[in-house]
Amino acid sequence: MPVKYTVTDVNERRRFTAAGGETLEYDIHITTERGATGSIRIPVSSYEKEEVKKLLDALAERLDLPFGFGI
Repeated sequence: MPVKYTVTDVNERRRFTAAGGETLEYDIHITTERGATGSIRIPVSSYEKEEVKKLLDALAERLDLPFGFGI
């Protein structure tokens, strides 16, 4: 059963590498229906809608894993 979540924030960030270069990335934050929160960082150059959805689905599942043990 897929875990349901809501994307709560998306930020575009410019980050600097150790060599002095720049990268552009998205930080995507979610909240699951059970209240767990988390985020992933994806380079703009690798951003593909379907791939991001798979990554967010996997993140939500991992975040809600402790709730499945009756803790």
